[in-house]
Amino acid sequence: MGKSIASRFENIDITRSVLRAVIINDDELTLEMDFCLEEAHPDYEAPGADEDCCFHPGLLKFAGISKLGLDRAENAGETKRRFAIQSFNIEGTKFDMACEWGDIHLQARSIRVLTE
Repeated sequence: MGKSIASRFENIDITRSVLRAVIINDDELTLEMDFCLEEAHPDYEAPGADEDCCFHPGLLKFAGISKLGLDRAENAGETKRRFAIQSFNIEGTKFDMACEWGDIHLQARSIRVLTE
């Protein structure tokens, strides 16, 4: 049996992580992320001199979406390539996130957390 969603975020500081891109395909949504890894994470490396966190690329993939609400911020993407996260919640099949990019609310059959 696979890991729970919560355990997949073990040793990841999601509120210090950042969103890089939102990709929509048919009934799928992919969020490209830079996850902020904590020291106990197996992929952790000491941050560089100009970074305050060990960032590691990854994806949140949502499939079988039955409800989707995207409320993009007016200036999202004009000057930024990384968007700070203000709130993040996964509960069962529901997902909600507020960030500098905008607000994302959805319900999906499958929620996967992938690190590169």
